[in-house]
Amino acid sequence: MQDMNTNAALATIGIVVLIGLGVYAATRSSTTPVRTPTTTQQENAAPQGKLMSIESYVTHNISALSPEKETLGGTFYVTEISVDSEKKTGHVKYEDGHNAYEADFSYTAADQTGINITSFVIRK
Repeated sequence: MQDMNTNAALATIGIVVLIGLGVYAATRSSTTPVRTPTTTQQENAAPQGKLMSIESYVTHNISALSPEKETLGGTFYVTEISVDSEKKTGHVKYEDGHNAYEADFSYTAADQTGINITSFVIRK
């Protein structure tokens, strides 16, 4: 009787190990990164040598791009943005909850280097 219980326990352990290996192999192969086209990248993705949309780039980097700094502990956020991709220029409205600004910018974009803002000028 004891040999039957031992054999059943070993068989159960073997099945659990095989299932675990199968799950591990399945998740391992499905997590291989796949490059998606730049037009469908998520907005929170960082450029890291790949292009993201210029709108996303400016939105995520507005605090660093702005020559004015946030006041009273606020954080800049974009309220409106438009881009002319043929001219490689754009216009952005942003604020920190206390002060609002409008700026014009120009940029370059390349697969190897990502996005580079070449000018960012606040409208007076």
